[in-house]
Amino acid sequence: MITTANPLEALGRQPGVKRTEPELDGWEVFRQLLRSAELPARLCTDADLAALAIANGWRLVSFDRDFERFEGLKRLLLQ
Repeated sequence: MITTANPLEALGRQPGVKRTEPELDGWEVFRQLLRSAELPARLCTDADLAALAIANGWRLVSFDRDFERFEGLKRLLLQ
């Protein structure tokens, strides 16, 4: 049976792809980002992704300029 999860599961089985969890301070980073800027509800998911990247020391790659508002986020803006 084909489900919508199949492509995601296939991606997860690719070499070099793994699920990740934020470092221990991931939740606190997320809370700080929410407090540091007045965010509309539509940006809470962006804040969660930014916190995951910040807590793990990653660079976030996106076309979305909304990530500019998150202090401490290393990012690469695609055009």
